[in-house]
Amino acid sequence: MKFDVIIIGGGLAGCTAGVALQEAGLRCAIVAEGLSLHECPREKFIELGGTIFPGDRVTGGHIVGRKVKWVETRNLDGTLLEADNFILATGKFFSRGLISNMNEIYEPVFGCDVKYDKNPAKWVSQSFNDSQPFEKFGVITDAVGQVSIQGNTVENLYAAGEILCGERDIVSSALDVAAQIVGR
Repeated sequence: MKFDVIIIGGGLAGCTAGVALQEAGLRCAIVAEGLSLHECPREKFIELGGTIFPGDRVTGGHIVGRKVKWVETRNLDGTLLEADNFILATGKFFSRGLISNMNEIYEPVFGCDVKYDKNPAKWVSQSFNDSQPFEKFGVITDAVGQVSIQGNTVENLYAAGEILCGERDIVSSALDVAAQIVGR
């Protein structure tokens, strides 16, 4: 199946970007594994003609050179989802957008570069009420929101929302990425 944009993650960031892209005339699909607490953008996305694959998860993708060509999902039985652009909006740890073990933190779909302290003892503050360091860990992007893998920018793979490194507003990061894609 071919779309203009495939959005991986159906939460606030993914749906916000999807609405903006649909309003700009692009044909979009969202692969949404779980439920979102933000149903308003999802309903608007559907109203604008967007396609949602609910209860599904992207299991991997194919990159040629510096571009993602397609992704595959758990439920589509070998059907590939192709697009000109892709947005990674899978959240952080709770939604499994980032995975941690005792030694590392990684992004499981594409293996995007992640910024985090290499010393696991520094991932949390001893005081529960303090801001926790792990909350600022996330996928590294360039100035226009494109991710990198092994230090190389992927030209058509963007990140938005909580998966981002640092503290970024979910909605504005999604709208920024949508504007970048529309402007291409």
